[in-house]
Amino acid sequence: MALATLAGALLFSASSQVAFLAAPRKTFGVAGWLWLGGIVLVIAAAALSLAAHSQRNDDEADSPHAWTSWEVAVLAAITVLALALRLWDLRDVPFNIYPDEVMTGLVAERAYINGPAPAPSLFSTLWSDVELPTLWFAIVAGALKLGGIGLATVRLPAALFGAATVLPFYGLVRGVWGRITAIAGASIMAFSAANVHYSRMALNNITTAFFWTVCFFFLMRGLRSRRPTDWTLAGLAAGVSEHFYYGTRLLPFILVAFVAYLVVVHWRHARHYVAQFVWLVLGYLFGFGPLLSYFITHPGSYYGRGAGLMTWNRIPASWHDLQQMWNTLWPIMSENLLGISTQSAQDIMYYAPLLLPAEAALLVLGVALLAWRWRHPAAFLVLLSGLGVLFVGGTLVLYPNSAPPMLAHWTPAFPAFYAATAVPIGAWIGSTEVWLRVRERWITIAVVVVVLVTLAYANINFYFYKYYADPELLRNERYKTAQMLYEVQTTQSRYMASLGAGYRVIVVGKSPYPYDAEITRYFVAGQEYTTIRDPQEQLSLESVAGKGLAFLFFPGNEQYRAIIRERYPSGTEGEVRNPVERHVFYTYVVEPGKIRSDSQTR
Repeated sequence: MALATLAGALLFSASSQVAFLAAPRKTFGVAGWLWLGGIVLVIAAAALSLAAHSQRNDDEADSPHAWTSWEVAVLAAITVLALALRLWDLRDVPFNIYPDEVMTGLVAERAYINGPAPAPSLFSTLWSDVELPTLWFAIVAGALKLGGIGLATVRLPAALFGAATVLPFYGLVRGVWGRITAIAGASIMAFSAANVHYSRMALNNITTAFFWTVCFFFLMRGLRSRRPTDWTLAGLAAGVSEHFYYGTRLLPFILVAFVAYLVVVHWRHARHYVAQFVWLVLGYLFGFGPLLSYFITHPGSYYGRGAGLMTWNRIPASWHDLQQMWNTLWPIMSENLLGISTQSAQDIMYYAPLLLPAEAALLVLGVALLAWRWRHPAAFLVLLSGLGVLFVGGTLVLYPNSAPPMLAHWTPAFPAFYAATAVPIGAWIGSTEVWLRVRERWITIAVVVVVLVTLAYANINFYFYKYYADPELLRNERYKTAQMLYEVQTTQSRYMASLGAGYRVIVVGKSPYPYDAEITRYFVAGQEYTTIRDPQEQLSLESVAGKGLAFLFFPGNEQYRAIIRERYPSGTEGEVRNPVERHVFYTYVVEPGKIRSDSQTR
């Protein structure tokens, strides 16, 4: 029965590839239904396989303890915390708007909402020169259809993925290191400022952390149980992740390296996993689906972007080559290490280090403990994924004229960082069980709770009350100039949105900052915007019933304030500053009911 079901799954999968190649422009079509059918059948085939019952892993006796009601309540509380920190005031936090956020919404709109052409295939890529898989944009378009065009709506899918990651992460850590370590790690993930930030941006970088965690959870569970279902689900998570952020393209190499590690280090047991390795590969291919055919027929779309950003792209062939590679990569790696706790990120997305100093100290200790126990598969996998991403995504792949650390490239390794941070806490709790009497062990739990509450307060207070995208933190002058532009665009759009659609906004004089109408559209719809280059020659504006006037004076145009004030004496002067109290522009606002009387007086 299992073989017949597997044969059907393979037939469905092969047919989906053929159907896609025959009609590559169909949005979902027959290829999509065959893809889903193949996924269902391969899971069923794995469940029906008798290999899971042939023999059990010797370590199965060490399987996790049964769930208790208090543990379920704690996990629910952590999940609610993760959701709250990612969904609360999503439109206004973070204040800064990275241009790719609005561009993500625009690409999704043009592709799946109001574009002139038919909706593109879900098994292709969008966004010229970026080439991200289309499934992400279809999800964003779905959110925009349900919630309307808005910044909070376009940010929502990433926020949900970021919050959802705590669930598989808790299961992964609990299955290896126990409840306390899982509670500590999931809590840190829930309130970590960097994780919260990247989850609140309308970018799909954070989705990779979710799929990698799901993959590793089933992988570790599969090692304990030898159930083909677990290995298949691990492969499916890896394959489906190919439909999101291209940072996941490192995952196949990590999985191959992990399998090689099992074969070499745990060779006595590895021979029992040969069939499970096959299920892992099958799951990956089934999850990848027709998108695999797309990348095969468009070979430059898969590794092209990463290959074009490589800081070093060859294997050293001589001692000179080795020295040159070291001289190229070590400065980047050293900046990355500083980016863990002292050096602000330089990716113009996040403007702070990865962790607070106390968390960084726990991370260093945790990495040392994992390295000490490297023969344990989970320890090796955490080290492999974390260091692999740090080396490839953080060191080998770097934008031209940029500076490390680029934390946006680290997001696939976030779960590994939080797991390593939690390991020392769990190890300390475990050690107290040896020398502390049972009735006194509540003290250690109380200490852990106090530590976690303190870290939570420090992260939340920093991110929601102190964090700001300050251009002065950037070392690269080109990036600093760009961020200054984004800062003004964001401040202008947010101010215009605060006025509402009942005002016409006029920029007086020549502004050095180009206006981005699309950013404003994601705050408020139907607001009229215009410019008056020389108010001495262009004094009058045609009045529009029910509309007020809001004049903006950027630096260098302050001399026109008196002219506008004389023309519309009933207005109110004001000043707009950014969140760190730096001046951006002056304003003069005339309420709708006062414009007509001003004109009549004249």
